[in-house]
Amino acid sequence: MGYYMRFIVTDEKKVSLTELESGLRQTDADYRIDKGENEEREGVLIHSEAVYGELSVNEPKDGLFDEEIEELKEFLEEADESAAKEKVSEVLNRAKSLIAIRVLSQSRGIEETFEKLDPVWNWLFENRQGLLQADAEGYYDASGLVLEVD
Repeated sequence: MGYYMRFIVTDEKKVSLTELESGLRQTDADYRIDKGENEEREGVLIHSEAVYGELSVNEPKDGLFDEEIEELKEFLEEADESAAKEKVSEVLNRAKSLIAIRVLSQSRGIEETFEKLDPVWNWLFENRQGLLQADAEGYYDASGLVLEVD
């Protein structure tokens, strides 16, 4: 199964892996995304020849997007009622796309892996509207944790 992190995009502007890679390379030239056959929807995040995650861009009607959003809504039901829960629910209802990363720490420590993923989330927060979801943690906006969800 693995550990996943997802950025839930609420604005109309689509995310392409080429654009994301370009943004990452402006931060650090050692980043690259090896794209699969469906080059703007799937790829592998690499930094200095080390693999840090498998990326996928999902949109409505691609099958996986709707499943992921429904699953996130189910997990959200377990969270305590709050204004933050309402905010997250609204984001899930308005979602236009979802950028998921299956985190691959391999033989590294998980903190080192997360450090290499941070520029991905930073770029998304700077260039798209939405929230970051991390499995077994919760939802984050650009300033930090919004809602804890196990």
